[in-house]
This record gives sequence, structure tokens and C-alpha cells, in this order.
Amino acid sequence: MGIQTQMALQPALVRDKEYYIEDGNTVIQVENVLFKVHRYILSRDGSAFEGMFSLDGIPRSGSSESLASGHSHSHSPHYSHHSPSTEGLSDDSPIILSGDTASDFRALLWALYASPAQVFAMPSSSAQLVRLISIARIAHKYAFRTTEAWALTVLTMCVCQSGTQAPATPEGTAVTESMGFTLGFTDSSDPKASSTSILIQLTEVAVLCAHDELHEAVEPIWADLLFAGQTKDIVSAMTIADRYKAQLRPLLGLAYYLMMLKGKEEWTKCAVGYDDGDDEMDHGEGKTKGESSNHRLTRDQRIRLLTGYYNLSRACDALPSSPPKLAHHPSCFLPAQQAQASIGLGGAGTAAAHAHARCGEAWEALWATLAMSTVANLRPVDAPMQIPIIKIQSVDLLRKLHMVNYVLETLVSAEVDGAATVAGNTALGGLGAVGMSYMSMTGNMNKNCLRMALKASEEKVNDVLYGLADCFLE
Repeated sequence: MGIQTQMALQPALVRDKEYYIEDGNTVIQVENVLFKVHRYILSRDGSAFEGMFSLDGIPRSGSSESLASGHSHSHSPHYSHHSPSTEGLSDDSPIILSGDTASDFRALLWALYASPAQVFAMPSSSAQLVRLISIARIAHKYAFRTTEAWALTVLTMCVCQSGTQAPATPEGTAVTESMGFTLGFTDSSDPKASSTSILIQLTEVAVLCAHDELHEAVEPIWADLLFAGQTKDIVSAMTIADRYKAQLRPLLGLAYYLMMLKGKEEWTKCAVGYDDGDDEMDHGEGKTKGESSNHRLTRDQRIRLLTGYYNLSRACDALPSSPPKLAHHPSCFLPAQQAQASIGLGGAGTAAAHAHARCGEAWEALWATLAMSTVANLRPVDAPMQIPIIKIQSVDLLRKLHMVNYVLETLVSAEVDGAATVAGNTALGGLGAVGMSYMSMTGNMNKNCLRMALKASEEKVNDVLYGLADCFLE
């Protein structure tokens, strides 16, 4: 390829419409866009630019010295040089920034030149939220610490407000349908605000900037989105979690788990891939980063799904024989000790140990029965016959545990309300004769220990949830 052909392929340089400021004193090229700005604006906040501009002399042409010299960044940018005396002084010899997009750099300049009213205004559209994400990302790269902290704080506020303002949605309704509202948007004219792209970008910037508050704020939104059951959203979550395994282990485990439950037919469909052109956003800055319209499972992801299916099958098989460890309540053995002492007999410790063991055996038997039972296939006795029976897949470990907890909660409630209520078939939530059978199994358990057992079972659910990722990683 000749020199003339190479030059023809290079896009023509254009001046930015907003940030080519005539009285600026530094010209910067990002992609094919020229920005002319004030050097003191870029030198504030202890940024990487301050280090460059404070040098006694500009490095010679051909130097690969980092613009962020003196700053410890894994994504330190580089700049090119034309002449020690003319670099950045004209369009013919701009400071060239590599690894950035013009839209991101434009967002940074907006933040640096913004008025106080603009800075303190909350974003009211998806485009403004995406701009904030860009600001946080590029401010982190160039060490604009104050600007980065401000952008991350506003983003976290937006996400947290979504958790308190989001209306309840019926089960099965895609959370993305109201994403614009739940993130505090008021611009209802933006039809693209429902894309998961924003959530992906929020997650990426939270990981990049190691911002725990934003990370914790997006987690429940991901959970709501995944439990809504849209395959394309689950695949998107799998993909970003694979990219940041160390930071997104809970998301990785949950996304793979829910995809596993969809079955091999859905895996095959996703292996071929499908396009959904509505998933990408374009706000005049090009397609939004972080989301592709092609939701396709890779070979490695399908192998992980098979691995998870095998591991969870074994975990479900072992469930009846692996009850949560019960921390007995002090009242479990105290009456036995008191009875022995009152009649002057020895062996109080033996009696206490016996009562303790009897309670533990009753708990193990109750757990095994609940884990092996078909409690999920029961219908409340007073419910209409048209109400469908809940069915649980053989590998759906989480739902099995939740159903066990449901029965334990009703057993604890029955103990509080008394036997008369149990006979009336109310405290056990309509489980009827089967509920009474479970109730009889608790006879050898201390009532306070039953409450402790429920707590241990709830903790087991959390342990399983946060350990799901291990089931899918080779």
C-alpha cells in the first residue's frame, strides 16, 4: 500500500463544535477531532496533564514517555510529539491522545468547564447518565480525582434512588421496561432508556474505579433484571461477569445459574446467536459502549454451564444429608440441668447432653424429610384448583432451599400461635395434613432451637448464593 493510499484512508481532522475555543492555548487531538482548550483547565486537580505541562521541556519526537508519568495507572495514556517547540500550539502539531474516544474527552471537558448549576443538577435523561459514566471513566484514567469522585457520587445517588422509587412490577415483567424511571429519568421521550447498556456501563465503571458504593448499588438491580428471566439480559450479565470474575463473582454465579435452568435448548439457541437491534443506544455520540446486539454464548460458557449442571446435581442429591449446623439455644439443656440439681442427682451434664442430642437428631430428621419431600408440589387446601402447582427442577438448589425455609417459617409461626391454630390449618399456610405431619416431627426439638434452625437455613441460602460461581468455574 502506497503512502498516498494510506493518507487517503486516514479520516480528515475536524474541529470540535463546542470545545474548539478560539482563545484556548492548547490543541489536543482525540481520534480525528481537534479540541482547543485552556491549559490551566487541564492542569487542575493534580491531573496527569499537570505533570506533563509542568515539564521543563517537551520530550523529543519518538519518545514513548507516558502522559501520566508519576501517576500509577494501569491505563496510562500516551501522547505523540511533533516538535519540542510547537506541540499543542496549532492544528498542525496537536498533542495526540491515544486510547480515548472523542465523546469521552468531550464529556471530560464538559465537567471541567461546567457551571455550578450544571454540576449540581441531577441527570434527567439516559444521555446525561451515559455522559456521567464517561466522565468517571476518563477522569479516573487521567487522575482528575475530584472530578472522578463527584461523578461516581452522582451515579451512586441515581442508582440508589432507583431502588427507592421503582414501582413494584408483576413477576415475570422485564425490569428493563421501566429502567428509565428506576434510574431517575424524567425524559420519557427517550425510547432507548430501557436498554441494559446503562447497567453494564455502571458496573464496568464501578469495577474500574473500585467504587464499592456504586458496586453495591447496582447489585440488586442486576438481581431484579436477571430474575425477570430475559435470556438476552442473562447472557449480557454472564459476559460482563466473565470479564471481571474476581470482582463480580456473585453476579457470575447467579447469571450462570439462571441460564442453566433454562435448559440445553435455550443454550443451543444462544450458541447460534440472535440479534436484537433495539438493544443498542445511540445518543448522537455513536453506539453506547458495553453492550452488543449479538447475544451469543461462547463455547467456554456452554462448557461452564454443563460443569455447573453436574456440580449442582450432586449438591441437590446431597442436600437431605447435609443440614445446616444448628447452634442450640441455651434453653435446650437448661431445664434438664435444673431438674437434676433440684433432686440432688448427679449427671446433670449427661442429661443436658442427652437433651441436646435428641434435639439435634430431631432437626436432622426434619431437614432430611423437608429436603426430600415434594412440598413444592402441594397446593393450599383452601386454594382454587386452577392455581397451578409449583414445580421445581431437579437442579434448582436455590428454590428447594427457599421452599424448605417456607415450611420452617410456618412451623415457627405455628409454635408461636399454638396448637389450636395448627389444628385450624391457618398457621401452616394451608399445608393441611402434610403440615400437621411436619409439626409432629418437631416434638423433640426445643422451640427456641427451631427458630435457630430457621436462621441457620436462611444463612445456608446466602452461602449457596455467594458460592454459585464455584459450581461453574473449572
